[in-house]
Amino acid sequence: MKVKPPGRERFSHPLLPRSLRPLLKDHPMKPLLPLVLAGLLAGCATNRDLASEPLRMSQDIAAFEESDRVTPPPSGALLLSGASTMRLWKSAQADFAPMPVINRGFGGSYTTEVAGYMERITLPYRPRVVVLHCGSNDINAGDSADRVVARTESYFLSLRRVHPDAALVILSTIHAPLRRSKWDEMRKADDGFRAIAATHRGVRFVDINEALNFPGDEPRPDSYLKDDLHPTQAGYEAMLRLVKPAVEAAWRENAKAY
Repeated sequence: MKVKPPGRERFSHPLLPRSLRPLLKDHPMKPLLPLVLAGLLAGCATNRDLASEPLRMSQDIAAFEESDRVTPPPSGALLLSGASTMRLWKSAQADFAPMPVINRGFGGSYTTEVAGYMERITLPYRPRVVVLHCGSNDINAGDSADRVVARTESYFLSLRRVHPDAALVILSTIHAPLRRSKWDEMRKADDGFRAIAATHRGVRFVDINEALNFPGDEPRPDSYLKDDLHPTQAGYEAMLRLVKPAVEAAWRENAKAY
């Protein structure tokens, strides 16, 4: 077996450009470079500001608008807003009866898009209560919890400027097994959502991880689909036991305005 003489090996970390590797072969800090790179990557993991990027979901929104044109939705309804967990809540009409339900979840969406399209698929409905579940996709894409929370609060304030009696129920991010590496940032977002609810009258927060996961966030049996991301029907039934009381309380609270 051929043995390389000492000091002749080249540093070949996959994150370092190939052109720079020969320059570092004898550098005294070479053994520490993987740790330095890991630290830099961790710092960049929440450094993507989605607010600077264009909205991506115009086709989904146009489809909602066409549906509204063909079958106008009721005014003063319960609006489900957010990403795929809302979109896939197929039993919502029956689950929240007798409250009328409009489901405007669209898969893969960010808080930038839920807020960015709200003049087209939120405000025209004059919703009585909005259930909002969004932010996990932002964090998974590299945005920060702080920005997710700030956009969520801005969404509520925009809703209230047009519909001053509308209520908001914010659902936590889902600490799904597929996104285990993002749980810490998601918990920061959930803490921010709690703070919004504590600060603003007409906002409630529901931690749906209590329905889907054991304490410590290990998944409960049958909570998730095979993708380890989205709830099963059993997961939605467990979520409903936490979400519906909050929705009903909000519904009663603003009854005089509707």
